[in-house]
Amino acid sequence: MALVLGVAGGCSSSDPAPGAAVPSSQAGTGNTSVSGSGSTGTGTAGSANATSGTGTGGTPSTAGATTTPGAGGQATAGAGGALTSGGTAGGVGGTASTGVSPPSGPFTCTQYIGAYLSMEWWNQGFQQQPGIEDGKWQLKWHHHGTIGNWGDANSPFWNDQGDPQDDSKGAPIQSACTTNSTAPDRIVMLIIEWDLITKEAWVEQIERIVTNLKAKYPSAKRIELMTTVRVVGNKMCNPDANYGPGANASAGREDCYIPPYADAAIAQVIAAHPEILAAGPQIEAPMCGPSVNGPHLGGENDKLTAQAMAAIYAKRP
Repeated sequence: MALVLGVAGGCSSSDPAPGAAVPSSQAGTGNTSVSGSGSTGTGTAGSANATSGTGTGGTPSTAGATTTPGAGGQATAGAGGALTSGGTAGGVGGTASTGVSPPSGPFTCTQYIGAYLSMEWWNQGFQQQPGIEDGKWQLKWHHHGTIGNWGDANSPFWNDQGDPQDDSKGAPIQSACTTNSTAPDRIVMLIIEWDLITKEAWVEQIERIVTNLKAKYPSAKRIELMTTVRVVGNKMCNPDANYGPGANASAGREDCYIPPYADAAIAQVIAAHPEILAAGPQIEAPMCGPSVNGPHLGGENDKLTAQAMAAIYAKRP
């Protein structure tokens, strides 16, 4: 059965108060569907109330909202079955040509690497949610943790000591794993950026991030790339949003809207590294929340996002 989560709020707007969401926690067919293609395969994903389906070449998903690796079905945005809030992507692992996929766990230490946005929902009880083992998760965040910064191998952000609010200093580990904290075997990487507005620029920076992650965390067996929370239908919420050079430094120009070139870039990079990369969760909020700055969720919305993330990873230990 579909997992129903009341994930509310998504980004800046004066829209009406958010309501309840019915996430497509299973890949497959539903009331509405979207489709897309990757470099190695294609897939169709259900939206609300999905009950069953297949990732490209993968085993059909069930109530757990996951599919087992198969000969195809790389879990990328639009390739092998994407999802909305509360589920995991269809066809996790595998490409149409080789069947290669990263390990699916369980893992001893998962490190989430992100931005200020990540810390906001993480600190709303993520590690205390059912199914999440506190000692197997740790957070590394920096205020301006965009792909341009994480793509720089010499960025101070990579240091594990410093002040995450200071761009000249590092990003300390928060709530370190009890085992293998310095050698995490799974990385979940937030991919956000507002300065760069072409697929080519995004691919270049994400490839640099992947290179950096492999070099800095050779222990990592699986790296998941995920976007920030978006709104159902990926609507743009902030009427003042203006992506382009300089937007990373101005929250008023930012939004939780994910442009097509961003999803396409992430899919392309994942397809190029099927042995270690996979798509992270795609969480959707039903509406924009009022009085929110840029892509920041705020208050109750962060708490619900923490619950949604936990519901996903409880099934992906």
